[in-house]
Amino acid sequence: MFFEDPRSTRFFCRLVDKLGGMGWYAQAVLWTTGLFMLNYRGINPGRLFSSDFIATSWGRAMWAKILFVILLAVFQALVGHKPSKLLYGYILAAFAAVAISVMLVRPVLL
Repeated sequence: MFFEDPRSTRFFCRLVDKLGGMGWYAQAVLWTTGLFMLNYRGINPGRLFSSDFIATSWGRAMWAKILFVILLAVFQALVGHKPSKLLYGYILAAFAAVAISVMLVRPVLL
């Protein structure tokens, strides 16, 4: 709702235009809050990379989410604001990361 018209005089449209987009800021928030939440759950980097953690279904789901978020960062670095048909893959990866996040928080299937 904030970003629909590039000619808009709304505050958020002008802000996004000045900042050059929201992708890197969103990535910074995702990585910061993700690391905080892992720490809150008692998962430090050593445990995150351990084979015992990856052997669990929760660990595999977490690594799938991390890989999707890395994919989003790579897309942001390579494509960014340029028009591309890869945008559909970006949207799919974002929805997959959100879906896995929901499954991690509400472990109905894991």
